[in-house]
Amino acid sequence: MIVSDVFFHDVVAQDPAADPGSYRQILVSVKGTSTSAWLSLPDGAAPRSQVLKQAEGVPPVWGNVPPRNSNFTGRVELLEQLGNRLAPGGAAGVRSAALHGMGGVGKTQLAVEYIYRRLHDYDIVWWVQATQPAQIRAGLTELAQKLSLPEGSEATTAVPAVHEALSRGDPHRRWLLVFDSAESPDVVLPFLPTEGSGAVLITSRNPIWSGNVRPLEVPVLTRRESVELLHRLGLEVGDDEGRHLAETLGDLPLAIEQAAAWGTETGMPVREYLRLFHQKVAEILERSPSGNDEVSVAAAWNVSFDELRDRNPTAYQLLEVRAFFAPEPISRSLFTDVRDVSISGELDGALRDSLQLGAAIRDINRYGLAKVDYRSGTLLLHPLVQVVLRNRMTTQRQVEMRHGAHLLLAKYDPHDPISSKYQDVLPHVIALELIECTDPGVRQLVINVIQFLYISGDHEEAARLATNAVENWSDRLGETDPHVLEVASYLGLYLWVLGRYLEAARINERTFELRRKVSGENSEQTIKAQLRVAVDLRTSGDFAAARELNEQIHQKVMRLFGNDHRITLQAAEDLAVSLRLCGSYERALELDEDNHLRLSQVFGDDGVNILNTTIGMALDRRELGEYRRARTELENVAERTTRVLGDDKAATMRTLTYLSVARRRDGDYSSALELSGRALELYRRRYSDDHPSALDCALAHSIDLRYTGDLPEAHALGERVLAQYRAKLGEQHPSSLAAAVNLAVTLRLRDKAAVARQLNEQSLKQLAAALSLDHPYAIVCAIDLASDLAVLGDTVAASVLGSTTLRLADSVLGPDHPTTLAVSLNHSFDLRALGRTSESEALYVEALIQYRRVLGAAHPATKGAVAEVRADCDIDPLPL
Repeated sequence: MIVSDVFFHDVVAQDPAADPGSYRQILVSVKGTSTSAWLSLPDGAAPRSQVLKQAEGVPPVWGNVPPRNSNFTGRVELLEQLGNRLAPGGAAGVRSAALHGMGGVGKTQLAVEYIYRRLHDYDIVWWVQATQPAQIRAGLTELAQKLSLPEGSEATTAVPAVHEALSRGDPHRRWLLVFDSAESPDVVLPFLPTEGSGAVLITSRNPIWSGNVRPLEVPVLTRRESVELLHRLGLEVGDDEGRHLAETLGDLPLAIEQAAAWGTETGMPVREYLRLFHQKVAEILERSPSGNDEVSVAAAWNVSFDELRDRNPTAYQLLEVRAFFAPEPISRSLFTDVRDVSISGELDGALRDSLQLGAAIRDINRYGLAKVDYRSGTLLLHPLVQVVLRNRMTTQRQVEMRHGAHLLLAKYDPHDPISSKYQDVLPHVIALELIECTDPGVRQLVINVIQFLYISGDHEEAARLATNAVENWSDRLGETDPHVLEVASYLGLYLWVLGRYLEAARINERTFELRRKVSGENSEQTIKAQLRVAVDLRTSGDFAAARELNEQIHQKVMRLFGNDHRITLQAAEDLAVSLRLCGSYERALELDEDNHLRLSQVFGDDGVNILNTTIGMALDRRELGEYRRARTELENVAERTTRVLGDDKAATMRTLTYLSVARRRDGDYSSALELSGRALELYRRRYSDDHPSALDCALAHSIDLRYTGDLPEAHALGERVLAQYRAKLGEQHPSSLAAAVNLAVTLRLRDKAAVARQLNEQSLKQLAAALSLDHPYAIVCAIDLASDLAVLGDTVAASVLGSTTLRLADSVLGPDHPTTLAVSLNHSFDLRALGRTSESEALYVEALIQYRRVLGAAHPATKGAVAEVRADCDIDPLPL
């Protein structure tokens, strides 16, 4: 069968079931045949769109797979080996293989060909660019969205969600993920699925792969395959000349394709091409003596580079500047209508004139020096082409072209941290050494990329890039440079979010000092930096020092900016946090209520700031013992937070944790358990088990497990959480001590009262030192310690401690607070055990009356009091 080029490329080559390699290009006379008839399908055939649709045959989930190469040649044995390693029905579990070999050897093309030959083996085929972690996260996030996973909006939640879906085989069990250009196993391995019945295919220059990833080397073509590829590419060459040319090119597919493209374009005889080629070898050897294969490729490309430079200097200069970008497709729009950037000679004109730019791109494509995708409007250079181009330049020329690339990328900056255009910029930040550039616009681009990474949920990558920027710019520009100070302020926040508290505190303290020196004590930027220092004090456990500093800041900003300024509202919110941690719940509530009123007038009821303040008020009321009202407010906030921010945002997860605690305090134990378990699973997917917010949630869940009767699970989780708190915050941090107090209750209920007593005695001493004996945390610890003593038979000590604690609770929390009622109830039991019946009965009756009035007769705590069961108290750590 003979078909036209148009029909072949539009129909036959697009059919996944067809093998384009089984066709050969020949010349056929079409004299006497009209052009319209030649391009048309046969009479009665289905319309072209329908033919293409029938030919597609791709799996239900299909993404980013490059088109099939109609000139793919040979590799029969490799494809068979790859199929044995990856095809379904092989070894159990995830099947993995890494195609490795030198650049230009055809690793990616082999992976593409394997996919199209095995389409019916898979229901999911997803292609991921894997040069950098950010690209991998972006690719897997896109897959999560394609699978309609609820966690798919952010990288940190999407990646584990994809792994979980693939491991379950939901929605499909037969899947194939391709990680292309994965040069570093350390970067890629954490992203590979480890469970499920699918397959992973990697392409890489790196031959060192471990674990379940089995390397498979992709060598150069055989000589026969090389000659066949030359013929398939349309180069009219005899077998002897073809073998000579293939030998000269080292049988490297990319070099063969380039030579064929150049030969078919110029019509130069192979003998003349080889003569020019050998003249260039010595020149390349002087510049890049890295091995015979790469030298051969470089010499082959230099022939085309010289021809292009003479024919179209603008196109050649475009290639020069393009050589410094990452080896990823670049949008043509990057080079379009750029009017205020000057790089080099003729190139400046093309950057301002789309017609000149189009002509340059067409000439680049004509010589096979880049892949031009006109459908997506992108330009792609092979890494080796970029290396050879850079080696041809003088040192000064390299500096000029790299800086030109910097300026072009800076002009592409959308200046909107939530813009998806930054995803296109990411690969080039490192490749272009953007951080090294001194141009203010380029530095601002780096800062915007850092913000984009953080906002999109890639906190680790944001912190890494911010760290590099601060270190580099501080050395070259000085610590007081405005851009250095801006990035340092972001870095302190990112490190804190990641739980790297000591590093965050060091950076925040230094940033505050520098801000004070540069901007003065009273500037808004300096005050913001000082607020971060207060956060670090709270995080270190020094609640009193944080409160004092927040008081000073709040008084200052009210005097300088007035009560309604944004920095005053922020300072008031931060002061309320410190007051709450110090146990001053009533004053914290006053501040939060005032802040809520002022913020609602500016942002309405659904702004993020309003939601934070509303949560603060609910926490204040919870700690004041207003459990039902706190729960009602948090139920509303949870609905609004989910609606405004979405299910997978950190703020939503925190709200769910707070709501679970409120439900438990309100007596709804089973609902609290379900909600804390749900929030904990969301935290684990997004962060890790030892993330601060995840720890708070896990602690709440362990308490819920205890209240619902699952003491073994409560014990196991409580011990793990305590160890993590101590590792993260230190043994004497109030949050660590709170975890210890909660664990002690579980230990006592599991008949380990002696161990519980020891743990509570130690915790009470440390709480007194860190906070004070009249802090609510210490009061709760004393109540539980008295119960330990009572169970162990030391009734006198229990009664003495109970009496002291009751006076403290009455004074600090008030007589109607549920915690005060708990100590009253327990003390009545201790008095009865000592034979002080009348005192006991009076105290018990009064406690019952107050329980029914404050919590209601149906509350489990009230029922426990009626049944004369000792009350256990808990500490739910407040947010820092």
